[in-house]
Amino acid sequence: MFFLIFLDTKLKLYELYELYKLIPMDSKAKVLDTLKKSPKPLKATEIAEKSGLDKKEVDKAMKDLKTENLIESPKVCFWQAKK
Repeated sequence: MFFLIFLDTKLKLYELYELYKLIPMDSKAKVLDTLKKSPKPLKATEIAEKSGLDKKEVDKAMKDLKTENLIESPKVCFWQAKK
């Protein structure tokens, strides 16, 4: 698929964007996106349910996101995206 993008230089920007949307997000991006869309802080199990990821994947992604200072815990066991 990506090979076709490089071969066909006639693709317009919006076509590239449409192709980009088909690329699956990695776990960190899904977790962060789920937290940003939520109106309230979530538990890891809720994040897993809403994102469709396995709880272990969510835990690993959250560990990385905490290290990168992209998420915070307003109260014990609940998480939200930093504003």
